[in-house]
Amino acid sequence: MKKLIILFISLSLNAQNKVGNFKVYNNKIIWQRIYKKSLNINSQSITLRALGFSSKQSNLWIKSIRGAKLKVEKKPNQTRLSVIDIYSIPKYYFTFGWFFGIEQNVAPRYIEEKYLFKRKLREKFINKDAKIIDEVIQNEINYIISFNESEW
Repeated sequence: MKKLIILFISLSLNAQNKVGNFKVYNNKIIWQRIYKKSLNINSQSITLRALGFSSKQSNLWIKSIRGAKLKVEKKPNQTRLSVIDIYSIPKYYFTFGWFFGIEQNVAPRYIEEKYLFKRKLREKFINKDAKIIDEVIQNEINYIISFNESEW
């Protein structure tokens, strides 16, 4: 009985709810970052693309990542960006020969379905995938910021 209690306590201590810019809030995985300046950016839906990652670096969920919602909150000389509802849309191909195939899109699969287990982040997310998804999100945010700041 004592071994069971010790095991339960050690598992509880090892479970994480935060890694890098990701945290679990209200049973959802959100990406959040505070910038120490006022950014010219508004809340919006964003497109996410995992470009330039090899098959060894990423998995099917990351390769199929498609989008999220960007929430922007501002204070004087501060901007907090929160990315919520991160989702992936895997594609399946049914091939009837080398020349003909039908593509069928399935429903979005949200990040919580892949990486959240009993309100805790999965080990694979903590050790590897959080870094890749963080890079995908940061690339899109940097693109939006640079696009909004460029003059035409």
